[in-house]
Amino acid sequence: MIYKAKTQRGILGFFLAITVASFSTENLSGGLLFFRILITVFILVAIFIQYKFKIDDGHLTYQILFLTVPIYKKVVYPNQIIQIKFKRVGWAKKATIIQVKKGVNIRLVNFVPNNIFGELINFANKYSISISKTRDYLILEK
Repeated sequence: MIYKAKTQRGILGFFLAITVASFSTENLSGGLLFFRILITVFILVAIFIQYKFKIDDGHLTYQILFLTVPIYKKVVYPNQIIQIKFKRVGWAKKATIIQVKKGVNIRLVNFVPNNIFGELINFANKYSISISKTRDYLILEK
């Protein structure tokens, strides 16, 4: 099944509004103006970032997309996974960190639909992958 997540656009929109508003209030020298333009472009790009995570038989696929253009793709097989950690982030959100032997760990937060955690537990049980759940995560499971 394919799960999707988007960046937190409300926060990024707020930062973009503050950055754009600061252009009109101050006269800036060349270096500082370039820095603010660079920050503005970075925020605009970050607004359009999307994440995809796919659970297939025998492997997991994690993708980062800009609009529909793939920027980063990682395919992880069960023998490459050390452990899957289930954590609580924020007040009432669940997160998962897939620790891999080589490369960057995969962090899954704000993915929809919400059954991603159950599917990952089933995947881990099927391929005998170690699972750890924090005490805070167990509270959210109730």
